[in-house]
Amino acid sequence: MTTSAAPLPFPVRFYDPKIQAPDSRGRTLTSILAWPDDRLEHSHDYIQILFPLPERSPFNFSAPVIDEQTFSQFRSKPELRDRLRDSLVRLLRFYGFELAPQVSAAEARDGKYRVNLGVDFPHASRNWVTRFDHNHLRITRIIRSCRILGLDDEAQAFHAALWRVNTERPGVISQKSFMFWARAAHRPLFLAPEDEGDEGRHGEDFLYRYEEGRQVAAAIPHGVDS
Repeated sequence: MTTSAAPLPFPVRFYDPKIQAPDSRGRTLTSILAWPDDRLEHSHDYIQILFPLPERSPFNFSAPVIDEQTFSQFRSKPELRDRLRDSLVRLLRFYGFELAPQVSAAEARDGKYRVNLGVDFPHASRNWVTRFDHNHLRITRIIRSCRILGLDDEAQAFHAALWRVNTERPGVISQKSFMFWARAAHRPLFLAPEDEGDEGRHGEDFLYRYEEGRQVAAAIPHGVDS
């Protein structure tokens, strides 16, 4: 007797362009990305769908989480990452930014992408360039989710753009928000931004193994056969 394969995790089915699975409220990725800015601002249960994390959401208990299969699927399938990038581009536009490829070899050393201020930044930034705002929590989630699911260059470009905003408008956004954004952008993936301290083992085992493998690979000199 044959057994049917286990279903793919929801984030994979949601982002797979051939499946386009709706969430529990019947919303597809395409429909959410078509929302106007005011709906993106005032709806609070979609950001966990677009940008899942390995940690359970304290605000949406039914939100999907990144498990090892989700992690592996996104990292091995460019079509999933392409659609995740579409989500990032839409939220960047909501915040007044634009994602652009680096245009020179010198710039490319800092990653494949750059996030620039868009023409609508003066208007769009009024929603979130304040001392504290719920969008600051969203931004932390977006950076961490993109890094885990294979869009590290894009996540780093977003974080760099946030620091440029801080340089131009110092003291407007709280340093606590910047601390969480920096943790999301630079900590090992098994450490969540809210984890206090960066020593010891935290988080999901598959993320720990991934970071451990990266450290081993980085320690091998280039050109040396394994």
